[in-house]
Amino acid sequence: MILKIVILIALAVIIGLIKNYYIIIGSVIIVTLFLILKKYKYTLVLIIIFGISILTSTLVSEITKIQLLPFAPVEQKLGIYPIYRDNPDGEYYRFNNKNPNDLKQIDEIKHKEIFSERNSDGSWKVGKGTTRIDISTKQAGILTQEEMMKQIETWNFNILNNRGYWLYPNDFKNIEFTVIFKMLEAENRDQAISVVSRSIIHDSKGEGEINEYPDAYCGGSSYHNNISADGKLQMKKEQYHADYVIDKPNEKIDLGNLYNKKIGFKAIVYNFDNNSKVKLESFVDTKNEGKGPYIKLHEKIDDGKWGINSGKAKMNECGAITKGAIISWGSPKMILKTNNLDFDLYDIEVREIIPP
Repeated sequence: MILKIVILIALAVIIGLIKNYYIIIGSVIIVTLFLILKKYKYTLVLIIIFGISILTSTLVSEITKIQLLPFAPVEQKLGIYPIYRDNPDGEYYRFNNKNPNDLKQIDEIKHKEIFSERNSDGSWKVGKGTTRIDISTKQAGILTQEEMMKQIETWNFNILNNRGYWLYPNDFKNIEFTVIFKMLEAENRDQAISVVSRSIIHDSKGEGEINEYPDAYCGGSSYHNNISADGKLQMKKEQYHADYVIDKPNEKIDLGNLYNKKIGFKAIVYNFDNNSKVKLESFVDTKNEGKGPYIKLHEKIDDGKWGINSGKAKMNECGAITKGAIISWGSPKMILKTNNLDFDLYDIEVREIIPP
């Protein structure tokens, strides 16, 4: 009996330090004891001793950080090559490769073309269509559009500019968004993947979904960092949904055909000059599958004049003081957007940064 107790405690200590498969191993041992021991009271004593031992061992391993090698390899996520410093108090998101629809910051369960299948190399298929992957802050979570609209206090751009956010003070604002992916079938060779920042909803004026919130079309105000399948980079400013001021693709940049090539793309957006200007930057790694280093290939500064010369500036329609007003406020979500483009998704990271 004493020998069995010693062996049982030793097993519990090992399992506690390994911190893996508690339930499976514990169940096997307990069932084995039930089968081997004939006296009920001895079995109960051993189970109690085992339970106390494994809890104690686990607690000690957590406090001391001692951990033996697990029985099965544990997937370790490598850090993504950074450009700018983290904001230590900022929001953060990292793609859950085992469960993309984590129901914490992403919920695309209703959209069957998104994360439709996991490939042998660990990436996830994203089928073509009107694809929108919403990535929320931890604080916002997976709020529905209706829930968000109920919480929004104003659609007025001037008030938002003074306040600095749509929902919460820690909404995504100064961000470094990294996506590692492989573009596959596209309807057109200039089809793009777009990183959309600082918007909250994308419904057009008069749509039934926003009948109770007639100004909610202003929630589409956003910046877009685009990279196309034919290797072009482009910036867009969506003043409200759906009214764009669009720059032509940067003619100086030609990355060539990116079809079936694993690459990394960074969309960086931040305020500067005392929040009076916004800078958009696009970095690309086409040589090392997104591991870095990344090279800045395109940038755009919105100083309140974007769209003025072309006569397309209309930010005042949603309460901005000037027609070309910047989008200076944060949003509780980011969007990875494509239209009619298949791609495989390997990783995403969204970091709040300290602007340079």
